[in-house]
Amino acid sequence: MNYSDLINRAYEISEKYNVILKGNIVISDNVNCIIFAHYCKSTLFYKDFFNVTKDTLKVNKLANKNLKEIKKLIESNGYKKIWTKGVFSIYGDLRPLAVEAGFGKWSESGIISNEKYGTNFLISAVFFK
Repeated sequence: MNYSDLINRAYEISEKYNVILKGNIVISDNVNCIIFAHYCKSTLFYKDFFNVTKDTLKVNKLANKNLKEIKKLIESNGYKKIWTKGVFSIYGDLRPLAVEAGFGKWSESGIISNEKYGTNFLISAVFFK
């Protein structure tokens, strides 16, 4: 499977995990990145703590399933160095990658804002080399 077929297959897989935005970019040192956004209302947690927590955990579960399946796909295509960043990743900021992939623009609050979804999404990514 060539690179574009791999990306298209990853996008097809992501459809069953309710991904609303997807993109791919190549970053430094020829590291490939497939980035995903899952819908999650961006209500401030203290205004509706229980619903926000429940929704965020639900999105996290879907995002992790998506990343796991796509990681298996990438491994089956011969890539050896593969790592993922979920919605709760504390290592690295995925927002610049989301902007580069066309998810939206930086808002005044420092959050990525999309024309259709506003700021109502969480980001995850898989990297491979």
